[in-house]
Amino acid sequence: MSVIVTRIDGGKFKAEADGFEVLSGRVDEKSEPVGMSPGRLMAVSLGLCSAFHVAAYLRRQKISAGGLSLWVDAKNEMNPSRASEFRITIDVGAELDGKQLEGLMEEVGRCYVGNTMRNAPKISYEVRAESS
Repeated sequence: MSVIVTRIDGGKFKAEADGFEVLSGRVDEKSEPVGMSPGRLMAVSLGLCSAFHVAAYLRRQKISAGGLSLWVDAKNEMNPSRASEFRITIDVGAELDGKQLEGLMEEVGRCYVGNTMRNAPKISYEVRAESS
């Protein structure tokens, strides 16, 4: 999986993957932001991944849900600046018994984004600069 991020202007960027694009940032401090911040996009990714798994579980179990909503709340810390905790509240819009709730929690635990965040991936950087 690869994503390419390019600067459009100032602090405004475009991320592209699989024929889709996401804009984020702002040209300068006086301009309006474009799109969500990278931190919000991280929380959005966690929420979307979790929602896909919840919906898949409900569909497989043939549980009729009136509505499915998720809220992702992040607790932020400084030094270093980061999200230190995520709390996901899931409203399935249906009654679940204990076995169904257990199955749903097991399924949502398969979320790729959540698993990545829980298991501290290795992150490396390579800088390419032109020689003078």
